[in-house]
Amino acid sequence: MVNHYCTAAEVKAAINYPTTGPVSDANITVNIGYAEEEIENIYNTKFGNIDITGTADGDYATTTLSDSNQSYTADEYIGYVVWIYGGTNAGEYSEITANTTTKLTFAPALSAATDATSTFRIVKLGYKSETVDGTGIKEMFVNQQPLINLNTLTVDSTSVTPSAGYQYNASGKLELSTSAEVSYFANSNPQLVDLKYFYGVYPLPQVIKRLCICIAGIRTLTAQIAGTYDDFTSVSLPGGFTGSKGEPYTNIQASLNFLQGEARGIVYGTQSTGQVRGDMRTLPSYPPFTFFG
Repeated sequence: MVNHYCTAAEVKAAINYPTTGPVSDANITVNIGYAEEEIENIYNTKFGNIDITGTADGDYATTTLSDSNQSYTADEYIGYVVWIYGGTNAGEYSEITANTTTKLTFAPALSAATDATSTFRIVKLGYKSETVDGTGIKEMFVNQQPLINLNTLTVDSTSVTPSAGYQYNASGKLELSTSAEVSYFANSNPQLVDLKYFYGVYPLPQVIKRLCICIAGIRTLTAQIAGTYDDFTSVSLPGGFTGSKGEPYTNIQASLNFLQGEARGIVYGTQSTGQVRGDMRTLPSYPPFTFFG
């Protein structure tokens, strides 16, 4: 089961939503998924959240491993990253290309076949394979940051050992050392540099979790507003009894404004009101992802 940045229960708690409100938990979870995509677009990176931790016990190879204790849904982890954090291949990463209920298939290949000592995590991080122009000097930057691990590097058809250089994780800077197979990132022709690397922020920052709750809450309350047009606000009964409740739309709108202000405060660094919209992706005033690293 895929773990999101937050749960439907956390969204409902943040907006004081009734247990059996008009928007179902399933639909709130869909809103959470949309919020995650929005956040990834805002910060132009991935935020890692551990879904599974396990130990390999079969299908040992450089591109597969199995864990008989798992019960995945088939292919639910395509595009996620398997991170070998202990035992054979510790510190290596690969992108999951398929999965059965117990088996993971991934690429690129690990440096050695997995074995019973290989402990792993399934994490939502990013994998990038790109061909770019060289800089003509010994330094360049990858396009997606923060950089987690450089898997392969080829410069003008020459394979360069990834460890034969310096990797600056927060900025995504690569710098060739004197022991590297080339002395600079060739630029005599376009697109002479091939890179494969993993990137993202791990573990999931609490402020990003809160932003997800805010955006999912905004979507949930917006959906509820549409159902308040015929809600009564007062009632009169025989015998002179009267009762009333708050204006549904007015109350929901006040909560909506607060969540919008908090979301913009997280992204821009200041508390303000207003709709969360696409301009957040282009204006340079929000804190960069390295703020959370």
